[in-house]
Amino acid sequence: IYMILGIGADDAFILYDAWLQSNYGEDDTASWQSRFAWAYRRSFSAMQVTTATTCGSFVIGACSPLPQVRDFCIFAAIVVFVDWLFCESFFASAMMLHHKYLKNDRTGECGGPGCCCGFWRVAWKKCKGKREVTGDAPSQQTSDRTTDKRWLERFSEGPLFNFLFKWRFVWIIFWSLAAIAMVISAAVQLRTAEESAPIGREGLDTIRGIEIMLDEFSVGDTRYASVIWGLDKDEPIEEWGSSHDDNVARLNAGTAAPVTTPTGQMEILNLCRATDKGKASNSLRCKTTECLVMGQAAAEQCDKDETIWKRYGVYLPDDIMCNSGRYCFMEEFARYWIYHVDGAACTAASTATACGAATGCLWDDSLSVCYTEKTEHDYTGLAADEFVSILASSDYASYLATRTELMTNNGFDFDTYNDAQMSGYRLNSAKTALSLAWVGFNATYPLQNTVDEANDWYDRWDEFHKTYCPNVGGVQTSELYVFMATQNAMVQAAVMGIGMSLLISFVVLILVTWNWWVASLGLLNIIAITCVFLGIIPLMGWSLGENECIFLIAVVGLSVDYTVHLLHVYHHCPHSTRVARSREALAEMGVSVINSAATTLLAASILFGCGFYFFFQFGAFIFFVIGFSIVMSITLLIPLLSTLGPQNTQGNLPEVLCCKHREKKQKGQDSNKSAAASSK
Repeated sequence: IYMILGIGADDAFILYDAWLQSNYGEDDTASWQSRFAWAYRRSFSAMQVTTATTCGSFVIGACSPLPQVRDFCIFAAIVVFVDWLFCESFFASAMMLHHKYLKNDRTGECGGPGCCCGFWRVAWKKCKGKREVTGDAPSQQTSDRTTDKRWLERFSEGPLFNFLFKWRFVWIIFWSLAAIAMVISAAVQLRTAEESAPIGREGLDTIRGIEIMLDEFSVGDTRYASVIWGLDKDEPIEEWGSSHDDNVARLNAGTAAPVTTPTGQMEILNLCRATDKGKASNSLRCKTTECLVMGQAAAEQCDKDETIWKRYGVYLPDDIMCNSGRYCFMEEFARYWIYHVDGAACTAASTATACGAATGCLWDDSLSVCYTEKTEHDYTGLAADEFVSILASSDYASYLATRTELMTNNGFDFDTYNDAQMSGYRLNSAKTALSLAWVGFNATYPLQNTVDEANDWYDRWDEFHKTYCPNVGGVQTSELYVFMATQNAMVQAAVMGIGMSLLISFVVLILVTWNWWVASLGLLNIIAITCVFLGIIPLMGWSLGENECIFLIAVVGLSVDYTVHLLHVYHHCPHSTRVARSREALAEMGVSVINSAATTLLAASILFGCGFYFFFQFGAFIFFVIGFSIVMSITLLIPLLSTLGPQNTQGNLPEVLCCKHREKKQKGQDSNKSAAASSK
């Protein structure tokens, strides 16, 4: 809304100032209809150019895969287009209705009847001995036309242009060095964001209360990484919901099938057990970011509670503080099979004699139980059909329920929740095939990362996955990658948006002016504005987060307007020299762009008082972009035009094409004459 306020004010000033400038024509007898036709033709083409370039910039951003960027750009493009329609239709009609029916009534004017300053107006008129102006209409002999230019137009045409022309080389050199310095500043200091933007200013009680609540009652400091089989790798989400639980996954049973093979089962076990190598082996597990997995650094498995294992065949760490760093459904399946299936003869023995007679069984006198001497490490894999049938069996479901109850009763409540979330499997509706499986790990990556750091973590986890589970496939993922992927897409969208917006601006200028020279100078000025703003971003303490990338997509669209308006007048100016055309451009369009910029800057400055950070940042973005745009359009573009601008018909594409055609035709005629002379 604030952005379109500035663009709408720009279009309104262009049309209204064109109407006022129609008073300055040489034909004093021209009707108001003729004057309006002239003003409408001039402003229509000017607003059409700026609307096309601005809408084009936002249409490019609307192609972004990120919803927040896409929605913003679609909304902005529609609003800019609708604003142009309203200015060309509603505002133009209202302006003529005012001229025809309300012009002689000073109601609504500053100092007119009904104004809060009306008393001082009357007092001033009385003191000067002049006729007091009232709401009555003036006499019919009074003309509504004036040939006197407004003071800002006289200032732009005279002192301002003379100053800019006198110091034109200084201005060109200054802004060239400033643009280079800002590019260096952006290249050296501009970095991607390490965290999401804050909600608002810490000094406000409401904002501070929200941040404290999020810090104290959030579990966001727990970091996990997962490996998943059964998702479609290219498009894993079929339908996005309002939360993780509402998301609808797009399954691909073909990617889960390898898990059910003996090789797949053993590779998943190998992947899970790799963390037991601890810190000494490739820094796999420890409690610092030096390792991948968060857990004990010792190269060993946590000792199991022997009593629970012998009695129930369930593995629980003997020390509740021992952290293996992993959640693996395949390990639980191997323990179940070893104890309850392969060791069924042991569990069936109720006496020491029967236990001793069974092969591979041990008896515990204190517990009076018989259990297998094998461990999960003796598991070698099962055929796919047998593996799936056990997963679907009620006995295995009963085993998992017993395990959950034992974990809860022995103080592993948090691990029970994590285990259910971080590892598991899903079968198809017929219970005949595996459709989804996943294992999880406690991760050590920091909560705040730049995109480069997040990419490094992705590479490390990807290497870990491919090293210990090379043939089963699957996708490794983490919450970290959501931020990483978003930031990567944001930066790509910003770079693409800037590049494509500059291209669109150049193409539109070419199509409107049919002059490559004018279009090139305009493109040079827009690039300089963009470079200066890029360099300002790190100086303000900003980094490339979601907000900043959205701003960069819009920076060209917002900075192009004043440049295009000045170039439009320069190109259509009847004068032949570049100095006269530059003076005319500043005199005719300077008042419009200055008034428009002042309106937008004042509107943006109101946002500086907002407590929410996005509004504050958005206000700063509009303020700086519009500020640099108006300043550089006047102090860089005008010196460039007065120094390097085309004269007469220089740079006109029709002239260039016609000249080439004439030259080619002349060469053909000369060659024909030469051939005829030689034949004679």
